[in-house]
Amino acid sequence: MLPWPGTSEGNVHDIARTVPSPDASLVAGLAARDLRWLADAYEQAQRVRVDTGERIRAILQGRDARRDVTSDVPDPERVLAAIRKGEEDGPVPLLGRTFRRHAEEERELQRAMREAVATHPAWPWLSRVKGVGVTLAAKLLARLDVTRAPAPSSFWAYCGLATVPGIEYRCATCGLRASFPERYRVKGTHSRPGTSHPCDGSLVPHRGPETGIRVAQPRPGAGERAAYDMYAKKVCYLIGVSFLRSRSTYGAYYRTQRERMREERPGWTQGRIHFAALRKTEKLFLAHLWLVWRTALALPTTAPYAHAVLGRDEYFPPEAMIENEAIQDVEP
Repeated sequence: MLPWPGTSEGNVHDIARTVPSPDASLVAGLAARDLRWLADAYEQAQRVRVDTGERIRAILQGRDARRDVTSDVPDPERVLAAIRKGEEDGPVPLLGRTFRRHAEEERELQRAMREAVATHPAWPWLSRVKGVGVTLAAKLLARLDVTRAPAPSSFWAYCGLATVPGIEYRCATCGLRASFPERYRVKGTHSRPGTSHPCDGSLVPHRGPETGIRVAQPRPGAGERAAYDMYAKKVCYLIGVSFLRSRSTYGAYYRTQRERMREERPGWTQGRIHFAALRKTEKLFLAHLWLVWRTALALPTTAPYAHAVLGRDEYFPPEAMIENEAIQDVEP
């Protein structure tokens, strides 16, 4: 087994327990099936609970015809909290009992997810990554199968974080640089970088895929089938946002990449810089997850492409991105 540069087998095995298995693929498949069922059931219960809560809130605030708008408006949050605790049933008892039932189901399913995730080979490392709680971890792990991913790029492609050939466009008037997939029909109208003011110039093709231009994988068009798991991509985005909100080590990596791009890409918009830095952060996290998970299952690992092929020296090993103690399960 080949550890990544900057790590050792000892360091990785301290984080992710080695779980030898005669059939790692079968074990991983069963675990993913259970996690996916729990994650789906949890999300459904959460969705019904939120929808029901909004209905109760609308009645309390007079946005529903059932309520007498001349009466005093109670605090919706206080009422919903009381319904959760079983202290009252709210303005419409049937809705209140429905809200409480789904809130209880949500808690039960989260407890079940916590128990299931606790046995996952990657959890000893994931539990110490700030910004990834039980719920997000379960949703992501349920979509991935590390036994079918021979390299970190397999995770990136499955989660919609791979790149596709693109064309870079430039405006001679304002200096804007924008890249789009080859098949996109690009409009010449645009705003000046960093502003909402329209530019009189036009975007014209400057460089193509033959010069190495690649862009983020686009969403599928109307009638097209996605080449990646759109739900997994959504979960990765939520994890990336959670990294920023929690001020985690991955959040610090994002800020470093963002500032570097601001210096190296003066023609890029702030939005493009933000999403590019966020994708790099998500990809680093997935690469770390792949390494820790594969190591825990005693499966072969490979050196990162940036080191093995591109010869880059910068590297952040998985153990550099964790806290000393397990993180409490606080979801964004």
